[in-house]
Amino acid sequence: MKKRIPQMETAHSSTPDDIAILPRRPEFDFSGVGKYWLKDPFTSQFMNAVSIVVPHSERTVIDIVRKYADNISDPKLLRDMDALIRQEGRHTLMHLRCNDLLKKCGYPAIRPFERFHQFFVGILRRISPPAWELAMPAAFEHFTSAISRDFIVNHTFWTGDQSNAAIDFTNWHALEELEHQAVCFDVFAALERRTWLLTLSLFFIWMPAMLVSVYGMQFYFLLKDGILLKRKNWGSYLKFIFQSLPMLTRGALKYVDKGFRPWNPKDVQIYQAQKRKIQHVIS
Repeated sequence: MKKRIPQMETAHSSTPDDIAILPRRPEFDFSGVGKYWLKDPFTSQFMNAVSIVVPHSERTVIDIVRKYADNISDPKLLRDMDALIRQEGRHTLMHLRCNDLLKKCGYPAIRPFERFHQFFVGILRRISPPAWELAMPAAFEHFTSAISRDFIVNHTFWTGDQSNAAIDFTNWHALEELEHQAVCFDVFAALERRTWLLTLSLFFIWMPAMLVSVYGMQFYFLLKDGILLKRKNWGSYLKFIFQSLPMLTRGALKYVDKGFRPWNPKDVQIYQAQKRKIQHVIS
């Protein structure tokens, strides 16, 4: 029998009123996109590694948010949760399409990694008390919003002068990840007073898991391509690691602050500018 967490009186949506979480259904043709679709092999294979992690992570987000929906009564937060679920469902489908193309590039380790990832998350869900299970979607969204924000703000670092369907897809996904960045945290904070548990779960479980998974798969891709077999590429690879590492390692301590909310004025500006920029993709 599912153990229920009592609803707290302070449960509410912290998404700004002028931010509408909208499930969109754009289509992208990836047929002409190569495996190096960003600025260089290092940025491309990093994002390809992220794509491998996304489908099961987003399915887990959907499943846990649905599981605890009966404990939420705030109408706006419930609407946000429904929109999040529909957005994440679309993201999962599109990433599965991308990953199928990536598997055809000759990376046999992708399937075993996917199975291990599902096993790892499944085991943690089975042994976790409700508070720790609730922290999982918030932890996943912590990383996806951080990556999305960085992709938007440092667009040239990632894309250089490239333009293709995969970049359009990532721009759309990044916009929607920012759009619903507060929802999983709002659900967690509504049902669990100890928001510092999210900090602990990030430091001791999800941050190490994310670093090993993404950088491990990136390393595998680059090794399989022969990129890292050439000594001249080692410096560029290490430079990328040091430049991208803060994106995945910063911000965990902010959840210790009981008054923390994911949205801030700068995020609103970033979101609105990105929405205007990719209007041709999302309209």
